[in-house]
Amino acid sequence: MIRTESIHIPFTYAAGGTSSIFLAALRDEARILATPCPACDTVICPARSSCPACGGPTATPVDVGPAGTLVSWTELADGTTLALVRLDGADTSLVHRLAGGDGTWVAGQRLRARFGESRTGAITDIVGFESENGAGR
Repeated sequence: MIRTESIHIPFTYAAGGTSSIFLAALRDEARILATPCPACDTVICPARSSCPACGGPTATPVDVGPAGTLVSWTELADGTTLALVRLDGADTSLVHRLAGGDGTWVAGQRLRARFGESRTGAITDIVGFESENGAGR
């Protein structure tokens, strides 16, 4: 016999030192942080304690964005549009929602982060990325 049911398992996630600094900056100052890797000269966003390119430890977080460039996007079945956004000053891309505009997205388009009025220290403190010139959905 096979039964299909859901199990609710509450848990608390410890973000860790570097991620906690990243989330606190979103919450308290509406700033986006990245971490530079001194070994391979890559700036990683969101901030991480180790470099995904070379595995080395990263340095003190630095500000990036809040503007950036649309690298790619996809539309989900529920109508949400997710994007890869390379923020100014970063070498990696951040996955987040696209928001606002007229529905026309173009790779290379300039975007800007829109922060929520009430922030809690979560990646969703960024409501989404909007086109700097009003185009886009």
